[in-house]
Amino acid sequence: MKRTMILLLLGIFLFPTLAFAWSVHGEMTKIVLDTLPWLNKYRDIEITQYSYQDGSPYNPNYKIPYLEGKIGDNTDAKTILSTYADEPDWGMDEGLSLNSMQSLTGGSHGWRHQYYILLGGILKLGEAPDRALHFYNMAVKAFKNNDPYWGFRFLARALHYLQDLTNPFHSNPGPTMILLSNIWDINGVTVLAMNHHFALEDYQEYQIKKKNQLYFRALRSSNPIKINNPLDAAVDLANRSKDYTEALWNLQSRIYGDKINQKSPFKIDPVKIPSGELKNDYDKIIIGALMDFSGITKGFLEYAKGIIKGSN
Repeated sequence: MKRTMILLLLGIFLFPTLAFAWSVHGEMTKIVLDTLPWLNKYRDIEITQYSYQDGSPYNPNYKIPYLEGKIGDNTDAKTILSTYADEPDWGMDEGLSLNSMQSLTGGSHGWRHQYYILLGGILKLGEAPDRALHFYNMAVKAFKNNDPYWGFRFLARALHYLQDLTNPFHSNPGPTMILLSNIWDINGVTVLAMNHHFALEDYQEYQIKKKNQLYFRALRSSNPIKINNPLDAAVDLANRSKDYTEALWNLQSRIYGDKINQKSPFKIDPVKIPSGELKNDYDKIIIGALMDFSGITKGFLEYAKGIIKGSN
């Protein structure tokens, strides 16, 4: 009976959701890195061939790209970090069999990029915190091998999973009562949740690309989040960001109207959102989440200073 109830609750809360979190990880990471002058000394880093043993499974069709040059060319730490903060979204986590419950998070990609803390902590699903810790440990190996290129590239991957957890919809799929009221229509409520997730992403991406100074200021001026352990920091992020979900959902319902809450795909036009109190409240919540994005990026790189030293 207890197992049946747990599975029922899983079915209620953990329907397939979007695999992606913030749009333009790399662009936002670059804005944050521009405020960290201590990284400027890590230049003339030789691009090296991947040569590491990693016990984690990856999509066998994923081919490691080198976007900033060829093997043997030189690059710098900031370019590596901002370029490859997006890398985990390029297919490396797709098409895998990781956990019997992964279908409830949209497949293996969702399983690795999300971390739901539900029912007061009774249910925890996903492994984004573990992936952040995993790639930090891979970075330790690379720096010890005097391979700063892969040291920074592994740090970029770790950053991605930490940054994912600052997106509220990666720690909570939607308001509890909305999910409960649609218990018998999982497909419909999945589309509904996707509408809200896409709306947040599309609006956030638009604000970054149009260089909204409120968003840029949040990314630049936030204080580092103190980290004692990447795993614990990731779980703390998920706990904090999930509390934004209901307020975001309610605001988006008012801003975008009834269509976002219909069980058919809906796409926003961020250009047409009128100014006013609702938009200000919307921006305020998103900016708060992006300050966490920035804070964890700064704090994690500060934490990693100990393994970075001596790499150049």
